[in-house]
Amino acid sequence: MQKILSLGNGKLDRSILGWSITPIKSCLNCSQCKSDCYAVRPYNRWPVVKTAWDRNFELAKQGTFIEPIIDQIQRSKKVQAVRVHVAGDFFNQDYVDNWTRIIKSCPKTRFYAYTKVSHLIDLIELKNQSNMNLINSIAPDGKPNYGEQDRINYLESIGYAVCPATIKGNDTHCGGTGCTVCQTTEKVCFHIH
Repeated sequence: MQKILSLGNGKLDRSILGWSITPIKSCLNCSQCKSDCYAVRPYNRWPVVKTAWDRNFELAKQGTFIEPIIDQIQRSKKVQAVRVHVAGDFFNQDYVDNWTRIIKSCPKTRFYAYTKVSHLIDLIELKNQSNMNLINSIAPDGKPNYGEQDRINYLESIGYAVCPATIKGNDTHCGGTGCTVCQTTEKVCFHIH
């Protein structure tokens, strides 16, 4: 079967695989972030990335991504976690339900995702999976969970953990023997990087 999960960026341990779909087009609630979306640059810059993410988006819309992902995870000896949506977001209920099926089929693998659509789509069953951590990218004040230091200070004051990999000068890697904040904590915030 085709491998459709990929290794992440330099901040992610090689035990974490990622799933990406077309940015902006797959995001139902991107009005606040589409002008500075971090995923648009690699999508537009690298043809191989654009091709892969567009292919994944088509597979997701058709529901034909489930078995290839389950197969890839089950065949891998090294995968400990899957980051759902390095680029993209949950775009409809069928797609959410398909991810729930994948997560249930891979109980020894951790999954985590960031979303801005928790008020638009029912994510309760997905969120209730013991091996899934869902991080709402919109804070209670209606603004994103990232920003400059003043924003981070505010988010920390209301109980958010700061992603160590986004702290300037910090050489923390995500996953493996490094940080697992995003895999285990619902309220995470990020310095703009």
